[in-house]
Amino acid sequence: MSGSGGISQALLNAAHAGAAGETSDPPGGAPSDGNLVGPNAIIQTRAALVDAYGAGRGRRIFRDAGLEAWFDTPPDRMVPADRVHRLNSHLLAVLDGEAFEALMQDAGRRTGRYILENRIPAPARTLLGLLPPGLAARALLKAIKANSWTFAGTAEVRITPGHPAIIEISANPLPMPGCPWHAAVFQILFAALLKRPVVVSHRLAAAETRLDRFEVLWRG
Repeated sequence: MSGSGGISQALLNAAHAGAAGETSDPPGGAPSDGNLVGPNAIIQTRAALVDAYGAGRGRRIFRDAGLEAWFDTPPDRMVPADRVHRLNSHLLAVLDGEAFEALMQDAGRRTGRYILENRIPAPARTLLGLLPPGLAARALLKAIKANSWTFAGTAEVRITPGHPAIIEISANPLPMPGCPWHAAVFQILFAALLKRPVVVSHRLAAAETRLDRFEVLWRG
């Protein structure tokens, strides 16, 4: 369907244009070198942490992770994935499992809403909502794969259209138990653009290569 292809390209163009203001990446938005991810992996985790535990504890957690400078001045461009992983690992160590999952889900939802509000034009959002969900999901999957460096750095990302739609990250640079941050980002994007309830499940498909598989199901 030509309409879905056009919307896919609109989503890709919007994401690329938005990325240009955040980093000096080459055309197309891919990081020039190193394993870099989008700054919202830090910005939205900081915001969720402050809302949940206050600025004082938030700053201490960032300081103990060696990232206090990012607490005081959140990054405005791509950031090294290993530093994001350091923060996430420290959060997992100082919070219990349920609190960690809730915090990362909140950060993921915030990231998804940021993408919707700042990276996807309103006309594209409207048109996607008018498409059958399978076609809308296919267009969104293409945009997610093309801009996967924002959440997966240089890791390989594979997509499989269908129901469920599948997103796989091989050698995930931001590994977390259950990957609540990634799942929440995908849930917000699909639910908003498909205009229906969405459930995202996760499983570790291959532990030796850290292959994270996300399945996206929608209803209605």
